[in-house]
Amino acid sequence: MEKKSSKTQDIRLSIEIKATPKRIYKALTSARALCRWWLEGAETNARNMGRFRLLWPTIKTSGEKSKRLFPPHTATGEVNGVFVDLEVGKKIAWIWEVSPKWKHPPLSTIFIEAQGQHSRVTLIHPGFSTKPQLTKYLIGARAGWEDCLAKLKIYLETGKTAKTQVMTLKN
Repeated sequence: MEKKSSKTQDIRLSIEIKATPKRIYKALTSARALCRWWLEGAETNARNMGRFRLLWPTIKTSGEKSKRLFPPHTATGEVNGVFVDLEVGKKIAWIWEVSPKWKHPPLSTIFIEAQGQHSRVTLIHPGFSTKPQLTKYLIGARAGWEDCLAKLKIYLETGKTAKTQVMTLKN
């Protein structure tokens, strides 16, 4: 029997951070915290069915390496959405409002799991098209999520920020 190929693919990223699950949760749901380490502006109502608005800073990319690491199809500018499943210190799920220029699947979820003095943060963003002409959106979203998680780790472990720099996860 021939195996049917999937019409979608998912982003799944995982990182270990030296921080408590509650601290990670707050850094990802509090507008004030989000603006310290990642965003230019934010409004959040961190409750189930609470709305959010995120505004990214302009990230300057120059040269081939930067363009490769942070493609132009990542979330930039302003994005709105709704928190759909929040569990303090354990889970953050939200649905992004979809616009004609933003061809990303709307649901993203972050799981936070305590592991001794560290926490494991796992992001899942499912449902990207496997059509070759839409691969750029998967690549851009993956680069954007890697940038987010790398900046989160730096902020929570050192207190420093890298909002206008391009960051990648190190394996």
